[in-house]
Amino acid sequence: MKKVYILGIMLCACTLFNSCNDEWNEELYREMISFKAPIGSNGVHDIYVRYQSDGSGAFQLPVIVSGSQDNERDIDVKISVDNDTLNRLNQEKYLDRRDLWYKQLPERFYSFPTENVCHIPAGKNVQTYDIDFHLEGLDLNEKWVLPLMIDKDPSYAQNVRKGYYKALLNIHLFNDYSGTYSSSGMNVYLGESNNDPATTSTRTVRVVDDKSVFFYAGTWWEEDEHRDKYKVVVEFGEGTKDEDGVITGPLTVKAGDAANEAQISSFGNCTYRRSVEPHPTKPYIELHTTVMYLNYYYTDVTSDQFNPLAYRVVGSMTMQRSINTLIPDEDQAIQW
Repeated sequence: MKKVYILGIMLCACTLFNSCNDEWNEELYREMISFKAPIGSNGVHDIYVRYQSDGSGAFQLPVIVSGSQDNERDIDVKISVDNDTLNRLNQEKYLDRRDLWYKQLPERFYSFPTENVCHIPAGKNVQTYDIDFHLEGLDLNEKWVLPLMIDKDPSYAQNVRKGYYKALLNIHLFNDYSGTYSSSGMNVYLGESNNDPATTSTRTVRVVDDKSVFFYAGTWWEEDEHRDKYKVVVEFGEGTKDEDGVITGPLTVKAGDAANEAQISSFGNCTYRRSVEPHPTKPYIELHTTVMYLNYYYTDVTSDQFNPLAYRVVGSMTMQRSINTLIPDEDQAIQW
């Protein structure tokens, strides 16, 4: 009798197990369409696009079919530019500081090779939507965002959760020299004094073109409303490579403001050094190091317009990029 009882329990367990397995043969969740463009703490999704000499660039935005099963049908996802969300974000985040607002990328600076449709074929759960950029002539002082959204359509369901059916693509252009530099070695002196220099721990260096970058002079605050007067533009000249593969060359320093109210000018020799080294413990990682050696003057003409103060900046700034050589796409290979 005991054996019959045990056998009955085993049969029930097998039946229950088979029933559970059968559930996985059917879709457990509603199939919905989403972007893979998670929103960061800045309220947008940062993307990185290499600036080419002709101003061109490209980005592939992943479009996802959610669910527990593989997608079994062809889906044409309609995508359009969202002209509403960015304005609301700016008002909520920056209030009346319009100089800090994100700006919507004008239509002439981008195009979609597949028009406004992302075709997801049966058997694929993720398909990329191609975006071509034409950035020559773009004012790179501004923070440009391309806001996209998945349109409603009876053939599929939007994933309407926040940040899933909209993509606020915050465009970060990069070249070989842009990025976040350690700047604690840049000493900012008042006039010709050599005492008590001011420093900042980092400086954000942004693209001007494929050979040039800019940053803000001295310790100037990057969100100050007068920051554009204090742009320092640095152009990297042709370098020479030594037997160890280290490249050194000249830097040209000039004002980013055409009027040059801040009287930015270089003195002495400004140079750079670039090297590539293997990571000490990760053989698939390359370390690309760029050092700028700079000497320049600038004048603070806005803190007190009746008493401008002249400053002298001397020292070096260093950036190191970690690049995963196993990843073919450059923007993904760089560990930002």
